[in-house]
Amino acid sequence: MMKKINVLMALAAVLALCGIFSACKLDTAERGFSYKMDAPLDMRMDRGAELSAYDVVNGYSWEELCRVLREYGEERFADRIASRIVRARMERPVESTEELAALAISGIPAKYRGEAQHPARRTFQAIRIEVNGEISGLSAAVDEAHGLLQKGGRLCIITFHSLEDRIVKQAFRRYADPCTCEKSAPVCICGKTPTARILTKRPIICSEREREQNSRAASAKLRCIQKL
Repeated sequence: MMKKINVLMALAAVLALCGIFSACKLDTAERGFSYKMDAPLDMRMDRGAELSAYDVVNGYSWEELCRVLREYGEERFADRIASRIVRARMERPVESTEELAALAISGIPAKYRGEAQHPARRTFQAIRIEVNGEISGLSAAVDEAHGLLQKGGRLCIITFHSLEDRIVKQAFRRYADPCTCEKSAPVCICGKTPTARILTKRPIICSEREREQNSRAASAKLRCIQKL
C-alpha cells in the first residue's frame, strides 16, 4: 500500500514540476510557443521529438489542418485559417511564429478580432496540442492515476482548456457510473460497479482575486474523485 502511495506522491510531484517546466518553456521565445514573440516554428516540449509545428503548418493537408484547428483549438474559422496557411506556403514555407500569427488573424473576419483573447491563440493552442500529443497523453494518465489509487484515495486534476476538462469529466463519470446496460433496463446485468465517487459536481474555478494575480488561472478548472 505504501508503495502505491509513494508512487502517487512521486507522480504528483512530477506533474507539478512538469507544469512549472512547461510554463517556462511557453515563456521561452525561441521555443516557438508564443504568438507574442517572434521565433522559429517549433512548439516541441521534447526537443528530441520528430514532429514540430513547422512540419504541421507546412506538411499537413488543408483537411488535416482544419481537423487540428477544429478539434484542438475549437476554432470556428478553421477552414479560412487553413486556406490562408496553404496559400501562403505555396509561395514559400511558413517559418516563424510571427508569420503564423498573421495568417491566423487574416483568416478571422475583422469583426471577430476584437476579443479579449489574442485572435491567434486558438490556432497556436491547436498546433501545440497536435505536436505534443497532449490529449492522448492526458487520457492515459488519468486512467493510470485512477488505477493507482487505494480505497479512500483522492485524485484531483486541474485542466486549462475545455478539451482537457471534457476528457477528465468523462473519465470521472465513467468511474462513477460504469454501467453499460440500456437505461430502460429494470436491473443492471453488466455487473460493472462504480470504482470512484465524484467530489466536485461542478468544477472549482479560481476567484476573481486569483485571476487578477495570475491570468493563466482564468481558464483553470479543478475536478476531484475519491476511490471506493
